[in-house]
Amino acid sequence: MYLRSQPTRGPVARCRSFTIMELVVATFLTALLAVLMAAAAATFARPAAEVDGRTRLALEASMAAEALARDLGGYLADNSGVPGTLTQYRFTNWNPSSDSTILFLNYQGTSPGPPYVIVTYQQQEYRLVRTQLSNSVQTVVARYVTGFLVQPDPTNAANVRIQVTLTYPDPSSQRQIPSFSGTYVLIGVPPPP
Repeated sequence: MYLRSQPTRGPVARCRSFTIMELVVATFLTALLAVLMAAAAATFARPAAEVDGRTRLALEASMAAEALARDLGGYLADNSGVPGTLTQYRFTNWNPSSDSTILFLNYQGTSPGPPYVIVTYQQQEYRLVRTQLSNSVQTVVARYVTGFLVQPDPTNAANVRIQVTLTYPDPSSQRQIPSFSGTYVLIGVPPPP
């Protein structure tokens, strides 16, 4: 005997789909999650950008201070780049320009009279540039410079007050990050004779 089973036919199975309300709720939750993630990323990125900006400012200020300290230290390297001695290119004086934007450092050779060496520091665009006028060699001492001012020190006229303002990134930059600025004041003291 053979039995044949007949398939039973019940209700027809329907495909399940999302209702409009479910789609609206899912879209809202996705947007909320995206906003929260963007806020978290911004929260962590801002301190990193601030640390980077302030570190760059400190580094550039340090390089400017080191270059000025070398030149104000009493002697100048000779043309071969070998450090000179106190009797070779002895520091004689400094003079700020009439508008206080250029620092002139004057050195005298081993004997009275020529050869004289003049070194200048001035802001060119957003850089602090050191120029040795005798051979026209220019060296960029610091970047991101937005201000350079040289004046006699008000507490001691023998000293010079050098004010360097740095801004990272400089105003010509197209980077869309927060801007950081710092002003550094250096006091130049004449070297001992």
